[in-house]
Amino acid sequence: MKRSALWILGGLIISGTAQAQPAQIQAIRPSGAENLSRNLSRLASNPRDVDALIGAGEAAVEMDDMRAAAGFFGRADAIQPNSGRVKAGLGRVMLKTQNPAEALRLFDQATRLGFGEATLLADRGLARDMTGDQAGAQRDYQAALKRAPQDSELLYRYAASLGISGQVDAAEKVLQPLLYKSDRGAWRYRAFIMAMNNKQNEARKIASQTMPPSLASALTPYMQKMPYLTPAQKAAAVHFGRFPTTVGTSMAAAAPAPTQSAPVAAAPERPVTVPAQAGARQALASNARVQRVKPERPTRSPAPAPMQSAPTQPQPAPASVPAPSSLAQTPPPVRQAEIQGPPASASVPSRPTVSAIPATEPGTAAATQLPTTQRPPATAVAASAPRQQPNPEATRSLADIIRAIDVPEEERRPTVSAVDLAEIAALQAAQRAEQQAEAEVARKAAAAAKAKAAAAAKAKAEADAKAKKAAEEKARLTANPSRNWVQIGIGADRGALAFTLKNLRRKYDDVAPQDGWVASWGRTNRLLIGPFASFTRAKSVESKLKSAGADAFAWQSDAGEVVERLGGK
Repeated sequence: MKRSALWILGGLIISGTAQAQPAQIQAIRPSGAENLSRNLSRLASNPRDVDALIGAGEAAVEMDDMRAAAGFFGRADAIQPNSGRVKAGLGRVMLKTQNPAEALRLFDQATRLGFGEATLLADRGLARDMTGDQAGAQRDYQAALKRAPQDSELLYRYAASLGISGQVDAAEKVLQPLLYKSDRGAWRYRAFIMAMNNKQNEARKIASQTMPPSLASALTPYMQKMPYLTPAQKAAAVHFGRFPTTVGTSMAAAAPAPTQSAPVAAAPERPVTVPAQAGARQALASNARVQRVKPERPTRSPAPAPMQSAPTQPQPAPASVPAPSSLAQTPPPVRQAEIQGPPASASVPSRPTVSAIPATEPGTAAATQLPTTQRPPATAVAASAPRQQPNPEATRSLADIIRAIDVPEEERRPTVSAVDLAEIAALQAAQRAEQQAEAEVARKAAAAAKAKAAAAAKAKAEADAKAKKAAEEKARLTANPSRNWVQIGIGADRGALAFTLKNLRRKYDDVAPQDGWVASWGRTNRLLIGPFASFTRAKSVESKLKSAGADAFAWQSDAGEVVERLGGK
């Protein structure tokens, strides 16, 4: 049973390594292949070009070729050990190969070397989830979602982290917008969130509604195990489809139904206490690199045998599963080997290999990773394994199962949604109407305030104009009070009036001592002398001038009527 489960779960990484093939990458992600090819061309002319090594490593990560990425970043790290960008790239490689503790260490180095923390938040959150630090992971996801609130992958990870920490309602709320869009990934994560919180009925219902019956049946044993996993194991199961070989004696009945004859020698060994050890999770994480390469040649019939070599490696403690503990000692050599990096060759764009990560036969790779004292058990198992061919139905990996999840037509209808979509539509319509009403009220209030301000401004302008006019009128009246004059001539030309005044002064003695003035009178002007203290005095002068033969008469100007001095004596 243990060997069967390990073989099933080992197949989970097949898709990752298969995508590293150049032809497939060219068809799926041409930009990554082009970037890798371009940087390899640069490396052909200068193998120590750090920027090209980093670019090639990032392109390899984009294409899910972690062996190549580790080699490129390792060479860059050897040349430029204080580069935060290189440390970040190595951290992503460690995360992809399920070594979260090492990934966190490298991410920390990257930030201390000045690499932008914002670009690491999503990956650091996943690494923290896989080490059991859900609170730290959720802080990172929240910060990352502020920068990319519509990123579905971030929403998946955040919801899964909430589910791992038991916050089912909060996780559903995060996934809800994606569920309404019939997002396959959202339904998949929702099923596992329900399962890990022991809501088996809901999980089975989702599986039965979103999967063919055979796949739903194959997924059921894994969902039954999930409540018994540690938080770190739940994260590995949800994000990488990776389960521990044993969960505990209480879960023996829930293990996958298909059994193999290969585990006969390992069946009596029940290392129940091993998963509880502090180093078990680190061992499982470091083992990911070995399991990632094992399914590289899925067409070979003996392939299952190397996959079972790891669980049978003995330690001084109880046997069978302690093999991951021995593998847990391998990360330091892996990092040392990664620094060597791949040869800079432009002719092999997508397979720059690293010596520390197996590239040939899985059995040989497993043997080189283990101490010499442990090779005989691995050899014995490998020799006996070819006699047991796994059942294809039993070897279906968890990744294959969950990838097959699809949203059926029934789930796309409002009648099977988590809530009544018609009710939601009505609520949204009511909310829109309320918002429109509020906007209309605000618009009217703004218009009223604007009109009030305009009226106030107009009133102020009118008041100011009136006050100005009154002041001008007052000044005019002050400058031109009502006075008494004697008119002695008229004329439109004020220059001619001055000449007339001069002649009249020579002719009449009563005119000679008086000043000449002029006032407008329709289209002409009055020629005046004065002013006199009283109208009686003006009449007296008028009488004298008339007696002398002059044409004159007394005249009183109104208050404010402008009378200007003509000038001249």
